[in-house]
Amino acid sequence: MEYKRQWVVASSSGPGNYTVSEDFKGNWSCSCRGWTGHTPRTDCKHIREVKAGGERSFGEATLDRLSGRD
Repeated sequence: MEYKRQWVVASSSGPGNYTVSEDFKGNWSCSCRGWTGHTPRTDCKHIREVKAGGERSFGEATLDRLSGRD
């Protein structure tokens, strides 16, 4: 699947990150179990955080990781 935009959101319960994505039709998804494990799917806290203007873009997170800042 192709995405219009992606973000990296840090886990609040332990180490790790989740990927939040928006596709070209405006549909949102998250890699967390809270989103992938529920039907019907509603916005998880990671999607809500991104929509509120938080977290790093996927490109920013990649640059951070490459430079050792992650």
